[in-house]
Order: sequence, then C-alpha cells, then structure tokens
Amino acid sequence: MNIKPSKKVSASEAIGQIKSDMRVSLPLCCGLPQTLIEALVADGQRLKNVEIVSGLQVKYPFLEAGLEESFTYRTWQCAPSIRGLLKKGTVKYIPMRQGDVLRVFGRRGPWPVDAAMIQVSPPDQDGYMSLGVSIGHSLPLALEADLVIAEVNLQMPRVLGKSFIHLSQVDYLVESDRPLLEYPSNDKPGAKEIAIGKYAAELITDGATLQIGIGSIPEAILDALSSKKDLRFFAMGIDKIVDLAEKGVVVRGGEPKITVTEILGTKKLFDFVNNNPLVEGRTLEATINPRIAGQIPGFTSVLSAIEIDLTGQVNAETLKGEQFSAIGGSFDFLQGALFSDGGKSLMAITSTTPNEKISRIVSQLPAGAAVTTPRHSVQYVITEYGVANLWGKSLKERAQALIDIAHPKFRDELTQAANGLF
Repeated sequence: MNIKPSKKVSASEAIGQIKSDMRVSLPLCCGLPQTLIEALVADGQRLKNVEIVSGLQVKYPFLEAGLEESFTYRTWQCAPSIRGLLKKGTVKYIPMRQGDVLRVFGRRGPWPVDAAMIQVSPPDQDGYMSLGVSIGHSLPLALEADLVIAEVNLQMPRVLGKSFIHLSQVDYLVESDRPLLEYPSNDKPGAKEIAIGKYAAELITDGATLQIGIGSIPEAILDALSSKKDLRFFAMGIDKIVDLAEKGVVVRGGEPKITVTEILGTKKLFDFVNNNPLVEGRTLEATINPRIAGQIPGFTSVLSAIEIDLTGQVNAETLKGEQFSAIGGSFDFLQGALFSDGGKSLMAITSTTPNEKISRIVSQLPAGAAVTTPRHSVQYVITEYGVANLWGKSLKERAQALIDIAHPKFRDELTQAANGLF
C-alpha cells in the first residue's frame, strides 16, 4: 500500500489515541472496521465512558458483558440483539430519522463526535481511499472529527463517486487484509410475500428509480421485477440488485444507475460494486434526503410496517409499547416519493402476523404505539390480498380500502370498528 510511514501504525497504537469520555463514530454493518474494533475492545480496561455512535451493525462486540463501564452506544437503530440493553442504559436509542444523523452528530449538533473510525480501500496513486460499503454518515463525520483513524483493508471494494477521503485527511492508518462482515438476506419469501411482490411489481414502472431494503418482502418484490426495463436503484445496495443487473433489468451505459450510501450484502455484492461505473457512492446528505429523492422522476419507495390503522397511520417501530425497530430512512424516502414527478410510495406488509392470530391492519393503533408515518403521507398499502390506494380518500373510504386487503377472518371485526369510528 502507498502509505506514508509516519501515518502507518499498529491497531493498538491507533486505539491508544482514543481517550475516556470521547464520542466515536463507526460505519454501519459491513463497513465495521474489525481490526480496529478488536483493538478497541482489548483496550476496554483503560477506557471509561466512551460513547460509540452508529446505526445497524452485524455484530456489537463493544457491547459484550463486562464492557458496560467502558462503552455505551448512541444509535438511531434498534436491532434485535441490542433491544434488551435499552433499559439498562448501555444502548441509547434516539427516535430520529436517519437523514438527520449529520445534524445531530456533526460539529454543530447536540452530540458532536470527537473521533471517527472508518474502513477504507487502499489509496490510489493520488492518495484517495474509498469508504466502500459504508459511506453514509461515516465520510462526512470523519471530515469534521478532530481524530480520524482508518483501517485500510485490501478487501474493501473501491466504490466510485463521492465516496473518497484523502490520506492527508486521516491521522492514523492501520493496514489489514480480511473479508468484510457480510449481511446476507436469510428471509426467503413464502406464498404471502410472493403475492405481495407481484402486486408491488405492477406498480413499479419501467425506468423507475427504486429504494428498497432487506427482508422477505423486498426479496419477493425484486424477484417479481425480472421483466422490467431500465430500473435504477437508490440508497442501499443489496445482493438481489446484482441478479437484476445480470438479467439486464438495470441498463448499462450512460450515467450510474445504482446510487448507494450503504451496501448490505455478501461478497457477491462487494465484488460487483468494486470499480463498477454502474455504481455511484454518495454520502447520507445526497441520498437519505427527501429534497434529493424528490427531484428524481419516478422515484419509488418500498417500506414496511408493524401495523397500520384504519385511518392510515403507520407504526413501524414499537410492539406492545416497547421499542422494536426504528425510523431509519423511511420517512425521508416516503416524502421523496411524494415529491417526485411520477413517484410512488409503497407500504408492503403481510395482512397478519405469521401465526395469523393478529391482524396487522387494526382499527386504531394501541396506546403507546409510535406513529412512524402520519396518515396524510401514506399512499399505497399492499398485502397479499391486494392494493389499497389511500391517496385523496376520506376517512371512511380509506378504512374500507384497508379492510378490503385485510385477512378475510378479520374483515367483519374491522368493519364493525369502522362503523363506530366514522
């Protein structure tokens, strides 16, 4: 690697620059700098009250038992593996839009970071290193932090676009050569998800720009798009996009057709994005931003929920009054779709919980439930029973549209509730 000796240090030397009471930002998921994190955890006895800032991770080694006095985690995500730490105070969940991360943790925010730990590709001949699979908040926060430590991994893909940091902007560099953490989608679509995928595909037009996440419903939707033409993808890179690109659904040539700020997948995806002119990396400000997405014609956002009430209010965060998931980029993308010329916002859910005992379409959101998306912003709701277009409908009309796509065994109950409400 072409690194000046004065900046190249061991992982333990680099982590020695982290002090107690600092606030340190980390990349997301597949971008976690494993060598640096291992050194940080190993140095945990020296450190006290270091607050780590980031979102969803594949694993959280800094939150293991015995490290409670050393590290806490301030985050805008709520993964299953850390939900149990919310009440203990080790995890400090903020109910915020992912698009506001820079305003909260940047230099002028209420919780500015002191240091940034990043993972990058080897420098090119001009000294520029790509942040590869996790650009989002990691790059802009690193450009503002007083201390920047980079793990330079030979296996980090070089994602093109606005994803680069220069050697001169990094204080310490630690070399590594190890596979990235992978985030495979293990949720295989069943019959319900496949039905939802087909309904959603009918709403996604040729030439649309699609924002979609990970899970069985997104998998089913992407599987149903194989006959589409000239699709573009926005914000998140996932494995299924590689399959669609290979089928010719994502047309090559011209400007980049896949815009990413975070990449969640496996080596198949990492190899695909490496030096690929089809792919453009961008920071969070230029992706998870309704003002940016809203300028894209045909921007189509696919979101999920825990439950939706008959007025169209969406809860995608809480279960029985406790934090279960997070807002993420959902509201930014939903607004972007509504602002877009020809844009569409799709809320895709199964009509019931897996055991079919609880309807996801409810008469009213229960007490303590979060309203992740207000009713006035909801457009299309899709279940395995069809599509409800709530746009421009009265309270009674939207209630009926939602009842029509609820599970049949709950429709009479929901109808009675609607008659009492509206």
